[in-house]
Amino acid sequence: MAEHCHGAGEWEPPAGRFRVPDEWCNPPGRGAGARPTADAGSPLADALLWLNSPGSSNGQCTRGTPGPADPAYGVVTPAAGQWWPDQALERAKNAVPPLTPATATG
Repeated sequence: MAEHCHGAGEWEPPAGRFRVPDEWCNPPGRGAGARPTADAGSPLADALLWLNSPGSSNGQCTRGTPGPADPAYGVVTPAAGQWWPDQALERAKNAVPPLTPATATG
C-alpha cells in the first residue's frame, strides 16, 4: 500500500548536485498520490489524506546555494503556502494513480 500512497514516490536528489538537497522542499518531478478517502483498504489505516495541497509551495528553496532561485527548477519558488500553478500542473500530470477527466452529471 505504501508505494500506491506516495504518488511518484520520494525524490532522490542526484548525488552531489546540491550541497543541501532539501528533499522535502518542493521536490521536483513528483505527482499527487492516492486520493484522500476514508476507505483506506486496510484495517491498519483509518483514512488516506494529502498533508499538503498539490500546488501549495513548501517555501523558497535554494538547496544550499546563495539563491534566490531554486536550482532544481531554475526559478524563485513561491513563499510557503502560496499557490504555485506550475507545481500544481506537475503534480497533476505525474499523479499515481493517474487523474482522469471529471464527468458532468445531471
